[in-house]
Parts: sequence; structure tokens; C-alpha cells
Amino acid sequence: MYELLIGSIFSFSLTLVTLPILMRIAETNKLFVPKGYRHVHTTNVSSLGGISLFGSSILSFILFSDLVNYPEYKYILSSGILMFAIGLRDDLFNIRPKLKLIGQLVAVTLLVVFAGVRIQFLIHFIDGTIGIILDILLTISIMILIINAYNLIDGIDMLAASVGTVIIGSLGLYFLLVSQIDYSLALLTVTSALIAFMFFNYSPAKIFMGDTGTLSIGLIMSISLIKLEEISQLSDNPVTIHSAPGISFALISLISFDLLRVALIRYLKGISIFIADKRHIHHVFLDLGLKPNIISLIISSFIVLQLLFSLIADYFHYNSFLIIGMNMLMIIGFYAIILKLNQRKIA
Repeated sequence: MYELLIGSIFSFSLTLVTLPILMRIAETNKLFVPKGYRHVHTTNVSSLGGISLFGSSILSFILFSDLVNYPEYKYILSSGILMFAIGLRDDLFNIRPKLKLIGQLVAVTLLVVFAGVRIQFLIHFIDGTIGIILDILLTISIMILIINAYNLIDGIDMLAASVGTVIIGSLGLYFLLVSQIDYSLALLTVTSALIAFMFFNYSPAKIFMGDTGTLSIGLIMSISLIKLEEISQLSDNPVTIHSAPGISFALISLISFDLLRVALIRYLKGISIFIADKRHIHHVFLDLGLKPNIISLIISSFIVLQLLFSLIADYFHYNSFLIIGMNMLMIIGFYAIILKLNQRKIA
């Protein structure tokens, strides 16, 4: 158990030490995010924070985990490194959105096919190879959705870090409670790095995590949410979750709904879904005059509220469909209130 504590402290400390170094490198080489229509910052800020987040988390995990007993980790690490490289390339030189999506598909497919990270849902209704193939396609689609939902929520200071801390930290604590030590270590080292990162990312931010951070952390998030279903079904778990899909939905539904909502609006307006704009939920909050730190607190707190309600429902053996429906009603109500307030301010 000590490796969890030491690994988390190491990840936290290494992030604190390396972020100022990256900031100086960015300052020397003028590696700043361009100011523009979508960006709310007014000073020179680098997006290289993900290098520290990824490096600290991975190094801590490698040093303090027992990789020998988990051969699938070599595929998870390979996929994570590929996603990190895609993000770094985009942060430094920009990648066309479609090319970036292809890279994500390669990384995710590597995991699903070789590491066995897979949702097993349709196989219960369709036997044989077709059922397996459909589950593979379903898993890839959901993982890509989660990765890009997390990537696109990184639009204001603190938001991606606080949301990531809530989601990954919650999963890490659950895996700890059910004695999945290495999975817990992987997530708690990321959580520790995110907490350290927030010291530099609160508004006005000194550094952003960039695609280097959001893509790699989004990948870890998607893997963990799928693993939750698998691990929750183990018969010897001291802490039982009856409706893992419902709990996973509670954690990821707000940012996924935001991505799908914005993509649908762009499509209906005849705009490419890859063209960035200011329609995300955090932009609506900004229009209300709220500060980035407050917005991040509100959105993260809402996800915590969703999780708590879902855990209570799970305790009373509500099935996943009811928990998912309850969360959708919460999200629709949340959006209705925010959009109504925004309309009143405009009027």
C-alpha cells in the first residue's frame, strides 16, 4: 500500500518541479498559445503543461507498480505514448483535426484489439464474431467520444484539471477500495499531478495542459471507465457497484453531452464539426460574467453531485437505465437554467 502514497507524492512533487522549467523553456523559445477568437487569455501562456503531467504520472507509475504481472500495460503505455506524441505535435505545430482523429483511432484500436480493453455488451445479444466486432467498434467509438469531450472542455483556466481530478480521482479511490492497487496507482498518480498542475493553472493561468495533456489524460479516463465495468463484476469485491455503466455515465455525461450538443448545432448550421467556436458550456458561463475559477468549481461540483446521486441510486439497486435517465434529466435541467439565464442577460 505504501507505493500508492509514495507514488502519488512523487508525481505531485515532480509536476511542481518540472512545470516552472517548462514555463522557462516556453518563454525562451516563444512557445505560446496564440491569442484569438476562442481564447480568453490576454497574456502569453504556453500549452506545454501536458508534458509535465504525462511524464510525472508515467514515471511514477513505472517506478512504483508491478508491471510484470500485467502484460497488457505495455499496450496501454504504447497507446498513451502515441496519444502524447499526437498532442505534442498539435501543441507545437498544429495538426489538421481529421489527421488528429486518425491518430486517436490508431491509439485506441491498439488498446482495444491487443490489450483487451473492451465493452462487452452487444455480445450478449449477438453471438460469435459479429458480436465481438460490434463490441470493438462500440468501444472505439465511446473511447474517442470521451477523449475528445475531455479535450474540448479545456477551454478556460482550471476546468480540465478540476474535471479530470474529480473523474480520475473518484475512479482511483474505487479501485483502491476493491484492492486493485496497480490500477489505483495509475489513476492516483495522474490525480496528484493534476492537483499540482492546478497551482499553475488557476486563473489567470501561467500554463495550459494543451492537447499533450488532454489527449493522454482523456485516454486514461476512457480506459478506466471501461475497466470499472469489468472490475465491478468481480465476486470478491469488498465494495459492490451494481450499475457500473450508470456510474460511468454520471462521471462522463456532462462533458460528453456538451461535445455532442455543440457538434449537432454546428452540423445543423452547415458548419464543419471540426471548426472551433464559443458554444461550449463554459463559454455560456463566461457570457454570464462568471470568472474561470468559479465556472470550473460549478461544473466540477455538478459532476460530483451527479456521482453522489448515482451512487445512492446504485445502493438502492436502481438499474443502469434508470441511473442514466436520472443523469440526463439533471443535465437537461442544468443546461436549461444556464441557457435561460444567458438569454435574460442578453435581453
